This record gives sequence, C-alpha cells and structure tokens, in this order.
Amino acid sequence: MKVTLKDIANRAEVSISTVSRVLSDTPVSIHEETRTRIIQAAKELGYHKNNNSLENKNNPGKKIGLVLNKVENKYRDPYFSEIIYGIERESIEQGYILEFIHDMQELIQSNLLSEINKNDLGVICVGPFKEEFLGKITQQVPIVLSAGGTPELDIDHVTVDFFSAAKKATNYLIELGHTDIAYIGGSSLLGPPLNQEERFLGFKTALQSNNIPINPEWIQDGGFDLTTGYEAMKKILNSNRIPTALFSASDRMAHGAYKAIQEYGLSIPENISIVSFDDIEMSEFITPPLTTIRVYKEEMGRIAVKLLIQRMEGSISLPLTSYLPAKLIVRNSCKKIY
Repeated sequence: MKVTLKDIANRAEVSISTVSRVLSDTPVSIHEETRTRIIQAAKELGYHKNNNSLENKNNPGKKIGLVLNKVENKYRDPYFSEIIYGIERESIEQGYILEFIHDMQELIQSNLLSEINKNDLGVICVGPFKEEFLGKITQQVPIVLSAGGTPELDIDHVTVDFFSAAKKATNYLIELGHTDIAYIGGSSLLGPPLNQEERFLGFKTALQSNNIPINPEWIQDGGFDLTTGYEAMKKILNSNRIPTALFSASDRMAHGAYKAIQEYGLSIPENISIVSFDDIEMSEFITPPLTTIRVYKEEMGRIAVKLLIQRMEGSISLPLTSYLPAKLIVRNSCKKIY
C-alpha cells in the first residue's frame, strides 16, 4: 500500500506541508526534534522517496507555478481564494512544490520564467484571461492549465459551464413570475467585456427564450467587486422603472446590491428578488440569505492540480476541458409574484 504524506503527517502529528518540506529537503527553519520525528515516522511506515509522488521516479523535481488575474484575489476575493486553497492543498498532498504565485502582468514583465527550467514546470492560470495573455504564457512554458476561466486556447481547462448555470438562475426568476429582470455583470482588462461574458450570454438567452425584452438601463457593469456592485445597483434603482428581480454574476456584487437596495428603502425579496452566482460562505449568513449558484471552488483547484500532474507525467496527450457541476441553492432572497 502506497504511503502518503498525510499518513506521515498523522503519525508525526505535524502538518502535511511540514512533512513535504522536510522530505524534499526544502531550506526552511524546522525544529530538529520535529525533523527527526518526521523522518522516523516515514521509516516506520515504509516510505521510500523514489516510489512516491514527492520525488516522482519518472519526473523528479517537477514544480507548479500559479498565475492569478490579480494577486490580491488570493486574499480579498472569496471565490478565487477557495480555488487557490484547493490548488495549494492538493499540490502539497501530491508532493509537488508550488514554485511561485504571480499575477499575469508581473510574470510577463519579469525575467522569472527565464530563470526556471521550463521543462520541469507546469503553470495553472486562475481566473479569466484574454487569449493573448494565455498565448504569451504558452509560448514560454510547455504545460499550461486554466482554472475558473472559459476555454479559448487548446490547453487544459477546469471550469464550470457559466452559460448554462446563468441560464438556470435566470429561468428560476422567470418561473417565479418575474419579467422585469436586471443584470449586474463584470468585465476586466484581462477578461471578456460584459456583453461577451458567458454569464451574461446565459442570462440573455433565458430572456430571449421566454420573449422577455432586455432593458439596457438594467444591464450594469459591477466589475465583480463589492463597491462597484453597490454603485451598479444604484444606477439600476435610478432608472425610469425599478425591476422586480436581479441576477448578479457574483455574490460579492450581490452583497453590494443588497446595501444599495436597503438604502433606497426597499426590501429583499418583497420589492426585489435576487439570485446570484458563486455561493461564497457569507451568502448564507446575510439577511435574507442569498439564493445563488454554488460553484465547487476548492474542488476546482484540486482537480486542476491533478489534471496538470497527469499532463506533466505524460499520461494524457490531447487538451482536456473538465466541467464541474454548478447547483442552484435556493434560500430566501427570491419571491414568487403573480
């Protein structure tokens, strides 16, 4: 039976990351007593470095790099931070070294890639990126995977079907009787414009399929940000008519919309129903709890690492796109109207 880093960590009563550092001889300050305990636990369990993923006998010393749309997303955006957490945990458990975390602009402008043996490197790009940015990375690194974006290049992708999930969310509002439905989406320098983003296209298709017109005043760019989502909702509320429902392309923008709606003296869902996308942790605890599309973010990060490792080890040859399920979580932010 194969001995894993987790087995050793449990025996030595330390974290998996500490075991990884000790057994890979990563230069880091670890108490000698702890180091000895880990090595002893590995011996007792019959761990052999050349037979385990920590030092793969076919591909020794391979490393994983992480490129983010924005580095601050690791700390400020719960959606991306959960994906990154999954990547970090799975990398450690698989015994691979996470070599660097940079944003795209930083990586392109630096000489970092020129200083690394690219034959031993696989890169995971987290978030939406324009094709030209992904193309630049693929020119410099032979193995690149995209997590959480939409497939554009012939590279491996782990993502969700944003279009179908947004269509499902919008149809839920329509089934409740809503026809006056607003939309807050997002665009960025590295992602597609709002009117080409998959969630907007799913929203638009749902309305068109039900012969519901789109009111341009109710389509606003919230930049996938809390504050900008708040400002976008204020623009909608200042339009000629107030919609009865809103689909927000992210929970953070929906949280901003909550504040704007409440400041206008309106109530959720009595005056405006809201359905959103992401299901970050806080969405269950705001008032009223938010109905939203659940994306399995940590699992996305973990599957990204597993797929990247398979690619690095040569066990897959053609580009693969893995779509994770997305589930509508119904809470109390939507109301049926007659």
